[in-house]
Amino acid sequence: MRKRNHVIPVRLNAKELRYLDTQAAASGLPREEYLRTLIMGAEVRAKPCTHHADLLRKIAGLCNNANQLAHVANATGQAGQESVDEMLRISKEVWRDVKEMW
Repeated sequence: MRKRNHVIPVRLNAKELRYLDTQAAASGLPREEYLRTLIMGAEVRAKPCTHHADLLRKIAGLCNNANQLAHVANATGQAGQESVDEMLRISKEVWRDVKEMW
């Protein structure tokens, strides 16, 4: 037996339908799920772009390197130049990607 037994027909003009389709596509949800989500009062956000995952991975790598560098610097009182160079390389790469993608 279906959980959703009530059907509510809604009439839209062409402009409203295009807007609904655009918003639903941006969220990554089918139209019905998009409308149910709005009705229940939840905020519907756009689906993240595919390049976000790669950027987050690079930022996580940068943070990991910074944490390792800080740990070594705290333990020894100094940081190795190759660690600093690697962190600078990754940060420049991430910054370049951010500028290109946004």
